[in-house]
Amino acid sequence: MERIEKIKELFREKLDACYRAYIAGLQGMDSSALIERAEEIATARLVYRELKDGGYNADYLEYLLRFQNPLEVVRDQWRKERGSVLDGDMEHVLWTLADRKDAEQDYELDEAFLVPGQEQGVRMC
Repeated sequence: MERIEKIKELFREKLDACYRAYIAGLQGMDSSALIERAEEIATARLVYRELKDGGYNADYLEYLLRFQNPLEVVRDQWRKERGSVLDGDMEHVLWTLADRKDAEQDYELDEAFLVPGQEQGVRMC
């Protein structure tokens, strides 16, 4: 049980940091730019609110810890699937990410959370 709580705590801390950084990146944008990104912003907020309590399967949260920005990873997957998943079906989005593991090729991984032998995915500058 202690392991699960630690995973949830680490995930919550990382998710909070990602969300704060995301919001900070929006500061100072003009209204036109914000309107253009309205769907993305709404999705980021939805994902953050859904995941912040850590109430999902610890294996999914542990998998998401591998990424530098799990908020971005889940947000983008949610947007990809929005036509095929029901509102509120975050469990399906998390399962898809953990099952396919293809996001590891598209997003920067966090070396502190890589499993032994896992190669680094895309490197961002």
